[in-house]
Amino acid sequence: MKKRITAAAAALLTAFSAMAGCSKENESVPEENTFDSENAFNEIYKDVPDSEEGPLLKIKDTTAPAGGVAEVTVTVSNADLKWNICGLHIIYPEELDCINQREGEPDAKFKAGPAAEGASLQAAMEWFGVKTEEMAQRKVGSAFYTAAFTENYGGDGDIVTFYLQIPEDAESGDTYNVDFYFYETDLFKGTSNDMSFQKYAFSHWEGGTITVE
Repeated sequence: MKKRITAAAAALLTAFSAMAGCSKENESVPEENTFDSENAFNEIYKDVPDSEEGPLLKIKDTTAPAGGVAEVTVTVSNADLKWNICGLHIIYPEELDCINQREGEPDAKFKAGPAAEGASLQAAMEWFGVKTEEMAQRKVGSAFYTAAFTENYGGDGDIVTFYLQIPEDAESGDTYNVDFYFYETDLFKGTSNDMSFQKYAFSHWEGGTITVE
């Protein structure tokens, strides 16, 4: 059992440190990061067989008033008791602000859902420091969530909810796209480490929207 807890913790720390910037004091961070999400995915999974079915990750559509806070929820289906660790990035237009636990710190405010209930480790963080070139071009911000169980106790349903501040000058009917963003250390797998399972999750995920009321 100790081995599995240690492995989960190590994977979480690896994924968590993959946030751009890693640390505001990290002098080794490049001034430009040319990372490309699609190319990275294709390279990592090029030799991994496709699966006919697997976990379905989705960001729920939601609404919020101008100047209000949108609750953005990541959910999963077809994965009940099949996963024990996740590490997921979402992206959103940069005019939205991620609500953090403490002012001036990058730890994102989050609420774990029933699918992640009882996870041994959980953490969330807003992307800070230097963005990837792709993110800069797309003018998006990002938040990251990671959780781990000692066994395949991850369920179906809501995994996590983030909180995004809507601009005061937003108009009724405005729509903001919220999507997943693949980073090379992202995870969604079970204790068997079946890469086809993880590939399916990342190749079939669906983004959502925030509509201003």
